[in-house]
Amino acid sequence: MTRALPIAIVLAGLGVGATALAQGGDNPYDSPEPAVTASQVLKLPDSAPGCGSVRNATVRITPPTGAILGYVRIVVDGRQAARLTGVPRAASATVRIPQSGARLSVTSETLGGQRMRSSRVFSDCTRPPDTGGGSGPGGAGEG
Repeated sequence: MTRALPIAIVLAGLGVGATALAQGGDNPYDSPEPAVTASQVLKLPDSAPGCGSVRNATVRITPPTGAILGYVRIVVDGRQAARLTGVPRAASATVRIPQSGARLSVTSETLGGQRMRSSRVFSDCTRPPDTGGGSGPGGAGEG
């Protein structure tokens, strides 16, 4: 019995050490905050969603380790569409874009006070596309 106690203590210590090693380095709260930019952290869709009956845009948030976002605010045409708080790792939010077009704006601030902002304008699907040419007065095809 006297040998079992030291062995149990050693095994318990190894278990705690393995847990500490598994958690080390990945905890964003333990890492210093790096300098970040909006293009690094806030990813907005490059192209406008199609003109289908439902238009959505997905905003992706990818803070590097150590950069914890206190908040992320997503606004569509002046109205708040989503708000995320305490974002330590990658996240995303999908918001609706109206058929009439809209400006999508994303603002964010890290716990260290770094502010970021990004925006995109989505086209109006209610108007017919401009063909840019034609056979109007003075145009080709008369004669």
